[in-house]
Amino acid sequence: MRISTVRFLFGGGRISKYAKTIAPDAEKLVRDKFGSLPAVHLLLNGDTSQMDHLVNTAEAQLLPGVNPTQVNAVSRPDRHSRRAFGQTSIDRDGVLIVLQIPHMRHERNVRETLVHELVHAHQLGDRSARDLHLKYLRHVWGQQPMKPNTLSAYELLIDQREAEAYGAESLTSQL
Repeated sequence: MRISTVRFLFGGGRISKYAKTIAPDAEKLVRDKFGSLPAVHLLLNGDTSQMDHLVNTAEAQLLPGVNPTQVNAVSRPDRHSRRAFGQTSIDRDGVLIVLQIPHMRHERNVRETLVHELVHAHQLGDRSARDLHLKYLRHVWGQQPMKPNTLSAYELLIDQREAEAYGAESLTSQL
């Protein structure tokens, strides 16, 4: 796991430091419970207004013909990033996880969010899941529409994955 920070003054404080410390243990916990993980880039974000920009830019790099400046001009309707603690998507090297450190007040928030987002990393980790998510991104960014039944099925899968990730948050007692 590669860990980096963006938009922090003085390194992000105790919550950022805790996230860096606990991330390898959370990664091992998820790997032991769920199986393999792709290459993960954990980005600790200090500016909550930038989450869409960070994730959109990573996604745009996967979509030939999509200009990141166009992508970042609008926020996707399927995102709720202003209030979210974290978000996971695919990127060129595997999976990008962005944590919104300013939203987190307690170490418990960090543990639960890391495990939650790492479960999403696992869910997006194999080639078929990545390919399907890329088709979804092409649809979302207006490049290639999905058939309505395919889109409905994928959105149902997203909901199922979300439920699995929320359920996995109980594992944090093992950290």
